[in-house]
Amino acid sequence: MTSVRSALSLVGTAVVGRLSDKNGSFLARTLGSLGKGRKSSIDGVAFEMSPSGRRACLFLGTIASLVGLTIAASMNSLRGLWLSMIPGALLQHNFEVYKALLSEYHSDIENIEVQTKSNNIRDNMKEYSNPEPTSSRSGSVGKLGMAAGISFMIGPMIAAAVSPTFQMASYFAIVCTLASGFVIFHLPLPVGSGEEVEHGRDSKEKNALKKTTEFTLMNMLKLQTPKSRAAMFCLVIRLNMALAFHIFNTIWPASLKSRFNFGPSDHARFMSFIGITYAFSQGFLAKRLVQMWGKDGKTYVIMACCAALGAGRYVAYYTDSLLVMYATFFFIINALGTMNTVITADTGAIAPSDEVGGLFGLLEAAQSAAGMIGPFIGGLISHYLGKDAPLVAVVAVYGFLFAFVSWGYDRYIISVKSDTVKKGS
Repeated sequence: MTSVRSALSLVGTAVVGRLSDKNGSFLARTLGSLGKGRKSSIDGVAFEMSPSGRRACLFLGTIASLVGLTIAASMNSLRGLWLSMIPGALLQHNFEVYKALLSEYHSDIENIEVQTKSNNIRDNMKEYSNPEPTSSRSGSVGKLGMAAGISFMIGPMIAAAVSPTFQMASYFAIVCTLASGFVIFHLPLPVGSGEEVEHGRDSKEKNALKKTTEFTLMNMLKLQTPKSRAAMFCLVIRLNMALAFHIFNTIWPASLKSRFNFGPSDHARFMSFIGITYAFSQGFLAKRLVQMWGKDGKTYVIMACCAALGAGRYVAYYTDSLLVMYATFFFIINALGTMNTVITADTGAIAPSDEVGGLFGLLEAAQSAAGMIGPFIGGLISHYLGKDAPLVAVVAVYGFLFAFVSWGYDRYIISVKSDTVKKGS
């Protein structure tokens, strides 16, 4: 079932991400036309908000969740379990769409700030508070991850407290899903999704003149443009991080059992600790580290995270002290959360607003692919090279990422982001 879910997610994330970029699709004109925030204006310029592909995909994911939960609540069988998994695995990728939407919001903010700065310079105004878009993006992405992490922690506790049966838990989840749909209905759309109606410009004509997207796998593999190379750089990082995670998980549960006699309650406490730490790293630590080190030091932050992940997993695997294992994982999860937050924020700044959803979907599809092949690779390494060999492979992957980031992150990611900001001004 895990393999099937990963395979469906592999397809679904790429398709949903691409669909979320298309404001003129049938899905956008139907589901995407539902909701508020249809009109806006900036500096007296009127904007008529076009049908939103982002909102359409968010509604689609919500509907998929409702269908899956309804099947789960009504069919108490193995077939029902399989059928309830399919809609969500294929279509419920709202978290990736939220990342793209958040990136659009920040693009709007940065464009307004650049325009304000230009106006102040033109009007000879010396006082101007220079924003920090890098840390702002990281902070917003971190809060999004923190919200998801807190929900994963609170959800099981609420279900255990108020839901004596699985059916009751499913009904409660349906109510929560309907509430999220209500929020999506009232979600404000970014200005970048609007059509400027001043001078009567025709959006269809503008769309017809647009070039083909750079952010497909085939175009990225050609490495012909700075943005495609930056996107491919991010994909390599994401793929290797996911591979390291899944290879390590082939030996980690058995290691906990043999050293500490971990049972279900121990695993529950351990996962709660991981959830709390991950929420802290994304919601608080990542933004502070980026602010402290600045744009030029961001590469060193990611390199430090790679070193902490590699060394930390080695120590956690071999220590016989439960306290040392928990302390080590505190640093591992903080490094993982910080690295994910920074890379996600930078990825959102690479692509234009009408292509960022497809890029996020492609990166998530790569991680799903790693989820399919990672356990197989880990098992193969363990079978032929020994039970501890997967750990060596994981440390080697993080060593490669350390060198890879040192070699090219500033060259391929930071420089492309700077060029994008300059062009936006």
